[in-house]
Amino acid sequence: MEAAIKTYSRLRTGGILFFAFVLSSCGSNNKATDQFVTMDTDTLIEKVAEAPGSKVKVYNFWASWCTPCLKEIPEFEAFVKAHPAEVELVFVSLDRKKVWDTAVLEVVEELQMTQPIWLIDQGLDFEWRHKIDEGWVLPAIPVTLMAYKSHRKFFMKPLERRELEEALLELQTL
Repeated sequence: MEAAIKTYSRLRTGGILFFAFVLSSCGSNNKATDQFVTMDTDTLIEKVAEAPGSKVKVYNFWASWCTPCLKEIPEFEAFVKAHPAEVELVFVSLDRKKVWDTAVLEVVEELQMTQPIWLIDQGLDFEWRHKIDEGWVLPAIPVTLMAYKSHRKFFMKPLERRELEEALLELQTL
């Protein structure tokens, strides 16, 4: 508990400056810089609609305040590490902008998240979620979309590694 408090204090005092550096250092080869991308919902929808290429693209929608989301993040990290040639994972944070430099950074550090994190500036319009998948019932998270070639699998529940493995195999055999 004491370590978590120290982490929070450090992030609270230095988080804003660190996050400003991360977002402003686009030309850097710094892994932290490369890990975070900010975008609006229109850009998110365009990126998700793009053909996934030769890898299965996995979009995991989460938030720092969502306990089931936080529980499944290590499952996703282990899954992508087991399939680096087959899977590309993006964590899509639905946290409000005002906590990007505090709560989001704290979660990333605590869970040792290594995959790209898209920070979505979603405003007050939540209808964009239906453009990701028509079955997305608001405000449900965690949500995961897996895409491969022209096939998509949408999950509106927390996932375990076994379920990710099954979905990967199913998508690859379609």
